[in-house]
Amino acid sequence: MMSRFFEVLAGISVRTWFWRLLELPGRLRYQWRLERTAHSPQRHGPALDYGDALIPGGAGVVAGGRVKLLHLAEEFPAAPDFNILYLVSSAPPKFALELVQWAQKRGVRIAWNQNGVAYPAWFGRRTEVINAPMRELRAHADFIFYQSAFCRDCANQFLGEVQAPAEIAFNSVDTARFRPVDAAQTGECRLLAAGSHHESYRVTAVLEAVAELKRRKFSVLLHLAGRLLWPGAKADVTARVRKLGITDEVRRIPPYRQAEAPAIYQAAHILIHPKYKDPCPTVPIEAMACGVPVIGSATGGMPELVSAGAGELLEVPDSWDQNHWPGPSAIADAVERIMSQWSDCRAAARANAESRFSEEQWLAQHRRIFQALAPA
Repeated sequence: MMSRFFEVLAGISVRTWFWRLLELPGRLRYQWRLERTAHSPQRHGPALDYGDALIPGGAGVVAGGRVKLLHLAEEFPAAPDFNILYLVSSAPPKFALELVQWAQKRGVRIAWNQNGVAYPAWFGRRTEVINAPMRELRAHADFIFYQSAFCRDCANQFLGEVQAPAEIAFNSVDTARFRPVDAAQTGECRLLAAGSHHESYRVTAVLEAVAELKRRKFSVLLHLAGRLLWPGAKADVTARVRKLGITDEVRRIPPYRQAEAPAIYQAAHILIHPKYKDPCPTVPIEAMACGVPVIGSATGGMPELVSAGAGELLEVPDSWDQNHWPGPSAIADAVERIMSQWSDCRAAARANAESRFSEEQWLAQHRRIFQALAPA
């Protein structure tokens, strides 16, 4: 027990302690307001709250764990007399533990949506700093939705096993909005890298593959869409593009709203998603719904998402201590193979999304669980 304490202590930097001290008054004020909030859920049937994780009205750029809440909130709008608190591990409210403890005292059930966890290759010594609050919140859950079997296995490995009932609930997509459009396979191959790019290798791997395709005289255009989030990212990408000699082959698309996403996918032939051990990424699911085959690494939750024919997953070493991603030649080879049979891959990608990741199926699964959790 003491060794575990010092392990956690070692992972908490002076800066982290400083920010925790700074937020202590806000935490105490939040607890004070909660305790003075009258809440006695009387409604029969599911009534949800999301812990203020949603941007009011769905405005602005919504990314990461909050995207799935938009789907839920359409059918289950946040209710003042809620009897189910639904939280996502990758987008918890600021004072989530205080909220959970307050809610449970009042008979509110906790539904926990578990995405990935921190591990050494991703967060280094801060791994336990990220996992500790997640572990405590997950322990309060009355029901757990794991976004993939990989998410479940990682949670059990890094957070410990729990007894709460659980199911796998892959992220979903509105297949009526995210759908293929008529697109003739002519001219250049249009590649897409999309989402929130937290690590530089996610972009570097794609840029190097574009340079390799150009070297092979393979006509290609990359749309690099979404947020570049590592320190100095914009300057880094600009310099890398110039160094690789692919200025004419790269177009930058800034952070986009969900309403803009379908058109971004529909303009592409192939999505390249090289993130290592990605737990259950929504971007490949949305791409496949638009008939866009996916190239990624055969790690994390990706093998559960990308079915045969819907793209190619490339082998890389397995490690928790170091990130790995496919090399430019492997990615370029996969691009050429997919483009040689693009119509078939496109149809397979769409069929995979329709049969396994539709919003209707995801909502039906949640509705069934909510009805079991809420008072009859």
